[in-house]
Amino acid sequence: MGVIDNTATGKLIFTIFSAFAQFERDMIVSRTQEGKEYSRKNNPNFKEGRPNKFTEEQIQLAYELKQQGMTHKMIERKTGISVSTQKRRFNKIV
Repeated sequence: MGVIDNTATGKLIFTIFSAFAQFERDMIVSRTQEGKEYSRKNNPNFKEGRPNKFTEEQIQLAYELKQQGMTHKMIERKTGISVSTQKRRFNKIV
């Protein structure tokens, strides 16, 4: 007992468990999409996705340091903003 073997009964149980797991997954996706849709309609400040780690002021300071001639690595050590984040956010400023 407790082991799903390769018999007809074992295959049936595995198929039923798999169907319930897939059904639950589909329900989670459906509820998540409904929640996002509700938030889009009823919350004017709704923003999907992960929030930015650094504020616009922090990015602006880093950008000003870059304009003064500092390298990305120097800015990273000074502000803690990674090089890839600097490049991505600086492209939005320009």
